[in-house]
Amino acid sequence: MLSPEQLNHLITENESLQVQIKELNAILFEREQELEIQKENAAAAAELRSMLDVQLDELQTMQNHIGEKQQQAEGAVERELELEQELTAAARLQQLYNALLQEYAYSQSQLTDIQAQLEELDTRNRLLQQIAGKIGVVESHLANTVIERDELKARVAMLETTQRTREL
Repeated sequence: MLSPEQLNHLITENESLQVQIKELNAILFEREQELEIQKENAAAAAELRSMLDVQLDELQTMQNHIGEKQQQAEGAVERELELEQELTAAARLQQLYNALLQEYAYSQSQLTDIQAQLEELDTRNRLLQQIAGKIGVVESHLANTVIERDELKARVAMLETTQRTREL
């Protein structure tokens, strides 16, 4: 068996070891709590990383959407420029059309005046043709009258000559 000194020593050592075990258990408990906190931190970090990945995906989606909208806006600006050019061209065509319309109206007015003058000239021409026809008839009568007169003068002269010859 053990002597009382050895037993005291063993009890003291046992108590000392018990204290060390308690300290080690306390340290182990702290370490387990730290490990639990680290696990919770790791889980929180993983959750934050997941949330960050989701937000990065959303951000990428937004950037893509913004890019599409910018392209649409650029396309709209180009289309607006094209429409403005088309409107400018249409305005020029409208001005040209209005000018041509005025020219057409002026030409129509001139044509109406010319047609009226032509009708007047045609009427005068018919009148002149009628007068020329009458003049031709009158000239023909005059020529016949002149011939008849000359024949009558010749007869009168012949008769006078015949009468003078008879009187002599």
